[in-house]
Amino acid sequence: MDKQQILQQCTISGNIVKLPEIQLDRKLYQEVAKALELIGGKWKGGKTAGFVFQEDPTELLEQIANGENRNIKKEYQFFATPSDIADWLVELAQIKSDDIILEPSAGQGAIIEAILRTNPQASVFAIELMDTNSIILNRKGFNHEKGDFLAIPNQPVYDKIIANPPFSKNQDIDHIRRMYDLLKFGGRIVSVASKHWQFASGKKETEFRYWLSNMGATVHEISEGSFKDSGTMVASCIIIIDK
Repeated sequence: MDKQQILQQCTISGNIVKLPEIQLDRKLYQEVAKALELIGGKWKGGKTAGFVFQEDPTELLEQIANGENRNIKKEYQFFATPSDIADWLVELAQIKSDDIILEPSAGQGAIIEAILRTNPQASVFAIELMDTNSIILNRKGFNHEKGDFLAIPNQPVYDKIIANPPFSKNQDIDHIRRMYDLLKFGGRIVSVASKHWQFASGKKETEFRYWLSNMGATVHEISEGSFKDSGTMVASCIIIIDK
């Protein structure tokens, strides 16, 4: 039997995918486990003995069982912000008691949690595109809108914007430029970004470097491997922009 045949024999109980009750060799098990992890499953042993999902995995399991390749993290560019990086972002933001704060790519709430650790009464609004993450944010009681950050109304209403946006195809550049449009005068952006813009020769990256220079932006390097446990080794930095 191959990976696809095993996936076709998996069963679903609530939000848990269970493997068929047959002995799998190590290589085949690892292939099946990897496929389930890439669609958001996390193995839990003991009485559960299955891959646990945050929402009904039926559709995603059907897709990969029929040969479709899915990688939810890469598709949504979701690589969770480690708590130490989230705390650093919040420290750099210099939050005041009356600030209105935006987290435009909230993920599963790591930055929101960091904000609330030092500012329990902070006014935080968040946006998140990924269904699974939105469900988790709801469970945590975090006020947010499910949708595309780049599509929200262009109103400069936020004092602080703290973010870890998607990187691929220069999405971090698009997000940071959009953040600036939503920032009040006197406000501050503190955002993680890839380092691609620092050396790439494309029009967008060149214009972004020029724009950051004109804005008097500050850049802090993030140590290599800081996001390893989140699933990426892409080199990154923190950009600070005051308006």
